[in-house]
Amino acid sequence: MPSRRSKRSKSTSGSTGLQAIADRLGPRTVIGLRAAGWAVLTGLLVAGGLLGIPTLKDRAEARNLLLDDPIEVRFVGGPAWFEDDDLRMELADTVRRAIGEDHATTRDAGLRRALEGLERTGWFEQVTQVRWIDPTTVAVDAEWVVPIALVDGTLADGERRAFLVDSAGRRLELDYPIGAAGLPELLRIKGVSEVVPPAPGERWGDDVDAALALHRVIHDAPWYDLVRSIDTRRHATDREVELHTDRSTIVWGSPPGQWTLAENTDRDKILIVEQLATDGYLKTDAIYDIRSFDIHRDDAILDFRYRNPEDR
Repeated sequence: MPSRRSKRSKSTSGSTGLQAIADRLGPRTVIGLRAAGWAVLTGLLVAGGLLGIPTLKDRAEARNLLLDDPIEVRFVGGPAWFEDDDLRMELADTVRRAIGEDHATTRDAGLRRALEGLERTGWFEQVTQVRWIDPTTVAVDAEWVVPIALVDGTLADGERRAFLVDSAGRRLELDYPIGAAGLPELLRIKGVSEVVPPAPGERWGDDVDAALALHRVIHDAPWYDLVRSIDTRRHATDREVELHTDRSTIVWGSPPGQWTLAENTDRDKILIVEQLATDGYLKTDAIYDIRSFDIHRDDAILDFRYRNPEDR
C-alpha cells in the first residue's frame, strides 16, 4: 500500500516561496522595499487629500459669494476720540465700496483697494492691514492721526466751515458749519490767509503751522483752558499771532522759537499770561500786548494793557 504524503497548503507553499525570494534578496533589500512601499502609499494618500482641498475651498468661496449680509467693518484699537457716528460710517463705507461684491476671503484685491482708499482719507498715519475675520467681517489695523484744532475756512461755493487738522497741520476729512452747535471742543485757528482748504491729507499754509507751534507751547500752561482761538491774520504781514479768550486778546507776537531780540522769550510770555489769568485781567474786554513787556516792573501792567482796542 503506497504511503500517504501530506500535501502542503497553498499558503504554506506561497509563504515558503516569498521566504525563498527574501533569502535570495537579502534582509537589507527587503527592508528597503518595504520602506519604498510605505512611501508610495503615503504619497498616494497625501495626493488624494490635496486634490480634495481645492474643491473644499472652492465650495466655501462659492458660498461666501452668495452671502447677502452687509460687511461689518471693525477698526481695531480705534482712538478714544473716534466716536463720531458719521465718520465711522463713512470710513466703513470706504471699505465696503472697495471690496464691492468680492467677498472671496482667499483673494486680497478688494482688501488692497480698501487699504489704499482708507489711506487717501487722511485719517491715518499708516494703515497696517485690512483683513478678513470671517466672510462678513473685515478688520482694519491702523495708526491714526490725532485731530488737534479746527481751522476756519471757506468751501469753493463760499460756505464758511471749520475744518479739522492734525498736529502736522494736515486737513482731515471732516468739517463743521461755523456757528453751529456741537463743534468739537478743540482750539480754533482763525484768520488764515489760505481760506480755501487743501485736499484731505494735505497741509495748510505757514500761518496754520505758526498757530500749531504756539498751541504746542501753551498746551500745558495752567491757563490754557481760557484760550478759545489763535488768530493768524497778522502773520502774513507782520509774522505775528494772537491769542483770544472769551473776552480778551493777547498779542503774542512772533511764533514760538522765532522771537526777536526785542521780544520776550516764549517762557516769559507764558509767565506773563499766567499772571494776567491769576489777577483776573483776562476776564475783561481788553487787549494785552506781551511782546516786550518788562515783567520786573510793578507798574508794568499799565504799559501793555490796552483799555480800548482802538488804542493799538
